[in-house]
Amino acid sequence: MHKILSSEVFPEPRLPVAEELLSVDDDVAPHSHAFFEIAVVVAGTAVHVSADGSRELSAGSVVVLRPGQWHGYSQCEGLVVRNAYLGTDVFGLLSGSLGAPAGHPAVQHAMRLLEADLTAGWTLDRLAAAVNLAPGYLVRLFGRTVAVSPMAYLQRLRAERAAGLLIETDLPIATIGTLVGWPDPSHATRRFRAHFGLSPTRYREAFRP
Repeated sequence: MHKILSSEVFPEPRLPVAEELLSVDDDVAPHSHAFFEIAVVVAGTAVHVSADGSRELSAGSVVVLRPGQWHGYSQCEGLVVRNAYLGTDVFGLLSGSLGAPAGHPAVQHAMRLLEADLTAGWTLDRLAAAVNLAPGYLVRLFGRTVAVSPMAYLQRLRAERAAGLLIETDLPIATIGTLVGWPDPSHATRRFRAHFGLSPTRYREAFRP
């Protein structure tokens, strides 16, 4: 599964906002992004496939995806989509311009550290030390900026990466767990089910193209 990087989309990294109008006649293979995407169907029909299931689209349908989520399109008939792309830093920039506290750079740094190495034995203390903050303060900053704790964010990243591997590869579930930082198969299955409501096996059966 190809992951579309921010550097491929945003010509000006200091303003991570872009848009495009796409005409889609063929299926679009599942892929993920390193940024937020808002897709508005202008014309035509299709079936949107993602971690949340399959959904029929028509003119006026809106799809919102956060960084790391995979999705694709099938059964496209004259599909025209206007996409808006928003970098993960844009909400901090916007809140700062409105007079609210902007996203703390240490939170952005912590997020990038987690995203870069899912298999590391991350703990709150280790992550806080890596960004030179007290653990409790990092939790509070994460809560204000991301609305989840650092460790909950890590579990979400691992679950979403596991979901991608389930649909893009034939790797055994135990191997996928190890690749995303869940080396114990039973633990991996529990964490995955807690996030998606399905076991890895059922998820693969339901969403693999």
